Amino acid sequence: MTRRQKPEKARNPAEPDSRRRHLISTVATETRCHRCHAPILTALDDGVPARVDATPLPDRTAEINALLDGRWTYTHTANRHLVIRDEHRIASTTITGTIHAEHKCTGPTQLTLDDLIGNQ
Repeated sequence: MTRRQKPEKARNPAEPDSRRRHLISTVATETRCHRCHAPILTALDDGVPARVDATPLPDRTAEINALLDGRWTYTHTANRHLVIRDEHRIASTTITGTIHAEHKCTGPTQLTLDDLIGNQ
């Protein structure tokens, strides 16, 4: 005699499928950096946290300088999402919006022993 199979649990439609959860993108919110208190935008872009300076970059030269400095750049779109700019998105003009550089904190650094006793 074979056992009757238990019915599968019904999936809650409000819960995202676990396979797609890593592709989630959220609306950017303005906040402040907890270390240097600079205004920043934070969001998820395809599941990856993005923290960018709230002030947009003024021109293409500033974007190049940010990339040479090792910081990613993002487009802040009209629907308030942050989209990473790779080489294809930089070359094309399909995604429009303001361009922001990844936040590089200039906040306080860790104290050293020399800081505590002073340089003599």
